[in-house]
Amino acid sequence: MPDGSRTVRGLFVTGGTSGIGLAIAVRLAATHAPVFLMSRQASSSGDEVATAFAERGLPSPNLLDGDVADRPRMLEIRDRLVGDGVDIGTVVASAGIAVRSLALEVADEDVRAMIDTNLYGLFLTFQTLASLVLAGPEGRFIAVSSLSAVHGQRLRAVYAATKAGVSGLVRGLATEWSPMGATVNAIGPGLLKTPLTSAYMDAHPERAQAALDHILVGRLGKLQDVAHAAEFLASPESSFVTGQTILVDGGVSAGSDWW
Repeated sequence: MPDGSRTVRGLFVTGGTSGIGLAIAVRLAATHAPVFLMSRQASSSGDEVATAFAERGLPSPNLLDGDVADRPRMLEIRDRLVGDGVDIGTVVASAGIAVRSLALEVADEDVRAMIDTNLYGLFLTFQTLASLVLAGPEGRFIAVSSLSAVHGQRLRAVYAATKAGVSGLVRGLATEWSPMGATVNAIGPGLLKTPLTSAYMDAHPERAQAALDHILVGRLGKLQDVAHAAEFLASPESSFVTGQTILVDGGVSAGSDWW
């Protein structure tokens, strides 16, 4: 794991003002400077973000409003960073949405929204910021995939497809960018209590218990479990790991002991 006293290059996190993105940002901020967090609600999340950083004794990050699927906005941000001489060495693409619906009933606008944010927006994030990351040493691209990428789940067919696409994307990008000095990896969280899942679990405690019954380590995941994995992937110690999706799922993808 990284030495807390070692400062590396700057950090850019999409979906960085809540949930998994914020947890990763706080974890990596101790070893990255400057720190930029982007989300569609960035301007309204300042107090929450500042509190999360202050609790770790960290200065507040730079907040940017934007939609990862908006190419002009992503290019505007990239050009501003370049113009200001900002060095970004680690990009974490965490922005994502999930709409639960049966495949025969899911609305077309929900299908397109999940594809646009979870897959196209992630690719666009990496593509537009690649020139900054690849300009320096030990570049790191970290995508947030999901257990759903490898473990089929009811009501999540489209979401699963986008996350499987993320895992395929990091493999393809690794073949292009790792020879240029960067690693490209994904983290696949299992069942965590995040803004995306908490409302559903609270409304359906029996489903949360059913999931818990299939987690080999016997507990639900924590945001920090994912943040620790990101900390490793962002560190120099991970330089021999690329094109991988690390599943942080408590063993669900390993199998089940029900038989």
